[in-house]
Amino acid sequence: MNHYYPSCTFNRLDPVSAKSLREYAKEAGMEIRACCHFDKTELTEEDNAIYFCQACRETVEQRNSHTISFWEILDQDTTFILPDYQGKEFVIQDCYRDRNHPEIHMAVRSLLTKMHIRYIELPRNKENSDFCGTLHFESVRYANEIPSFDHISHNGKEMTKKLMEEKVEQFNGLPVITCCGRCFNGILLGGGHPVHLMTLITNHYLGYEDELEARALDILSKPDPRYQMRK
Repeated sequence: MNHYYPSCTFNRLDPVSAKSLREYAKEAGMEIRACCHFDKTELTEEDNAIYFCQACRETVEQRNSHTISFWEILDQDTTFILPDYQGKEFVIQDCYRDRNHPEIHMAVRSLLTKMHIRYIELPRNKENSDFCGTLHFESVRYANEIPSFDHISHNGKEMTKKLMEEKVEQFNGLPVITCCGRCFNGILLGGGHPVHLMTLITNHYLGYEDELEARALDILSKPDPRYQMRK
């Protein structure tokens, strides 16, 4: 049995696309699970945890559950109709937490090609990625001013923003495809224009760019209620 763990972060960013993904998972016969931090369902050896959020993967793998990325599921589904972006250009940002997951790198690029997206690779990509938003960034400019490349947000708001702005300079003003909520928020904080790959896949991007970015900026300015619930 496949068990789908929806991303809470993505649900906040793009509830329309999140609903489409839940409907797809339900029609595919998947069990829809709740937030990975609160859903303690024990999966068997025959079960698969379907995810696209890195935090979900890390959480369920701690319970010795077998995981499969949603990117692979969608890429292998020959009946799923993907939108056509007619050569629109984006930069692709791989997540640092996916650096040991070549299956994700392959599936993501396959999906982009099928959607006729022209994507620009960064020098530090795939297994060499150096970025996961405010969780990890291997800065060059401020390397001597921070104690670690991990937990960037612990350096205070001003330095965190400077670090994210440094990262965003790499994109030359182009929109940036991310597969990670942390990457998305870090790019947004640095003044960039991120778009989550699931938003592209569910065809909820063109015509909604300003609305989605305004929503994301509003969310970024407020405390995450999930962390309040865990306290």
